[in-house]
Amino acid sequence: MNKKGQTLILFVILIPILLGVAAFVIDTGYIVCKTTKLKEVTKNILDMNISTIDDIKKNYEENGIPVDNLDVLVSDNEVHIENEYFIDSIFGSVIGIDEYKIKVDMTGILE
Repeated sequence: MNKKGQTLILFVILIPILLGVAAFVIDTGYIVCKTTKLKEVTKNILDMNISTIDDIKKNYEENGIPVDNLDVLVSDNEVHIENEYFIDSIFGSVIGIDEYKIKVDMTGILE
């Protein structure tokens, strides 16, 4: 019995699966990276007691974060920041996911 072609068939079947898993890992890492950066910048804004909308926008823009959907609520002793934006998918577009939503919702107490 000649079995020389079995490895090639297995290789051809597994390559798309391995590439799909790699693409998923890359997209997931990209999402986690962008989400972590958004949360860290927001936490720094709250830690620095920045309460004016212009200063908050400036801080986000300096860190390369869009402010199109920024919502800031300032009350007597707290600041509530909500910001969300969309990032383009790297490999998700192959399965129909063109973009991912990144969102943060934090409240800080003014000192």
